[in-house]
Amino acid sequence: MTPFVQAVKEAAGELFAELQKGWRPELAEHGGAVGAGGDESTRVDRLAEAIYIRHLQPFGKIDSEECGLVGQGKATVVLDPIDGSSNLLSGLPYYGSSAALERNGRVEEAVVVNLANGDFFFKTSQGFFRQKLWEEEAVGLTVRPNGKIGLFEKVYEAPELALSLMRRKIKFRAPGAVALSLAYAHDVEFVIFAGPRRRYDFAAALWMCEELALHQERELLIVSKSAQTLEKIRRLVQNEERV
Repeated sequence: MTPFVQAVKEAAGELFAELQKGWRPELAEHGGAVGAGGDESTRVDRLAEAIYIRHLQPFGKIDSEECGLVGQGKATVVLDPIDGSSNLLSGLPYYGSSAALERNGRVEEAVVVNLANGDFFFKTSQGFFRQKLWEEEAVGLTVRPNGKIGLFEKVYEAPELALSLMRRKIKFRAPGAVALSLAYAHDVEFVIFAGPRRRYDFAAALWMCEELALHQERELLIVSKSAQTLEKIRRLVQNEERV
């Protein structure tokens, strides 16, 4: 585990412990604040950001979804302190954090953590690994061959595609935390994201999917461990565009 990954793990562990204390209504307060990513910035977003910044500032400047660019250094840490904040605010256990370490405009290390169940994913030059936040040993990530569902993020941005999948009885869920969904791409059948993409959501998690089958358009991303599955979905999109 590299120093960067270890620092993210320590920060995530601190945040995980804080959230395990139970929900407090004041964590949802925002007072009209809007983060750099364009969404309302709640107290829990700012709490998470402060924890990560304290741990990650030694690695370079930080480009965070909440406060924007802070600090100095040649490297850049692209940070989403809370991925799936609406889920967290609603008590739905599917939310986390993502962090990518960029040098010369390229991601070299990436981490995605599920703060609801402790799943901790990280990728470096040594490979792609997975463990629980409280575990010492990490194992190399492997493809789950028997995944039965896909994940469709921002499904409301592409209702026609959703209907096409449903008509063909292709099962999917819309959990609402894109970095987490991409981190689980090796388990599920596919991941789709519709709509504009923000770097905070994708810098870490999309780099984790580089060896999978990818199809990217301006406002559509399809990721699958099966090139055949990806092609099937891509053809559905093409058929809709011809109608």
